[in-house]
Amino acid sequence: MKPFCLLLIFLFSQSLLAQDIDKEKLKGVWVAKRVEYRNGYQMMSDAEVDKSNIVFVFEDRRLRFYTNEKSSTVSYTLSGNRIRTAENATYTIDKLTDYELQLSEQTSSVMRNDQLRFICARQEATSYDDYIRKKFVLPAARFDRDTFYVMNETIYPKFRTRLIDSSFYETYQNSYTYIEDAFRQLARPRRDRFRVSFIVNRTGRIENIQIVESSDPKMDDNLRTAIKASEGMWIPATVGRKPVRVQVNYEFPYGIPENRQLTLDDIKALKAKDLFETGLQHYNRQRYDQALAVFNQCIELDPGNVSIRFNRAATFYKLNRLPEACQDWKLLERAGEKEATKLLKKHCQN
Repeated sequence: MKPFCLLLIFLFSQSLLAQDIDKEKLKGVWVAKRVEYRNGYQMMSDAEVDKSNIVFVFEDRRLRFYTNEKSSTVSYTLSGNRIRTAENATYTIDKLTDYELQLSEQTSSVMRNDQLRFICARQEATSYDDYIRKKFVLPAARFDRDTFYVMNETIYPKFRTRLIDSSFYETYQNSYTYIEDAFRQLARPRRDRFRVSFIVNRTGRIENIQIVESSDPKMDDNLRTAIKASEGMWIPATVGRKPVRVQVNYEFPYGIPENRQLTLDDIKALKAKDLFETGLQHYNRQRYDQALAVFNQCIELDPGNVSIRFNRAATFYKLNRLPEACQDWKLLERAGEKEATKLLKKHCQN
């Protein structure tokens, strides 16, 4: 009796699996969140799956399949819980709810444990293009002629190199290097960080260049010129074979210690430290006007630096500009510097 009972249980479970699938529930946009073998082992990490952007779009009679690398459209039929495409590929729907779809390959040429299962989540989108817009368009952007996408692994303009069909990472590296080389020819950044954004429009031209963050505003125009110099190298991105506007965001750090998350104030302090050494050299060689010019730059970058302010006060004193020296000593006294109090009593009694 025991083997017979097991057989009944098996047949009953198979009948449940083979039950008819509601085609209306199946229709829609489904994005893979996990890709595994039929035995349960992951074929790709979750991060790799997310980057691959694997999307199934089920319509009445057509199945559209998308990844970062390719897209295809085939007709399909649904029988029970089995999907058969016009290319004779077969899938089994292991699970279907309002929010989750589990889709398994059924390929006779591949061993069962090597066949793939896609665990997908439903998206609130009417089409693949609609899904891409909702995922990558900035929330503030409107879906009209002013819409722009943020550059990502799926939607990105190409950068002209020997490889016309370059990947996202090749495009990123080549365009970044091109702009950085042009910037270095125009300026000499040392302890600096710049964050920029610009839009590559539908014709490949550059517009709306923004310096989002700058440790040295005097170099901003040079950076804009370097970005503009890349115009003519861009091939516009497309969505659904139509060119679209894409925002590119880059960060250019120079002379910043690795593995440190520095604020803009940190970077300015490092830059002030470099300049301070130059100011001291001028001071020691009695080039006081030049020393003062450098110390003024240092104070702008790092106004709370005690050593810099003491040296600027000394430079004012050497240039017979006593009121300004006294002003610096007063600021230092308020900061608790006792030496500044002594200098005030000695030189600034009036």
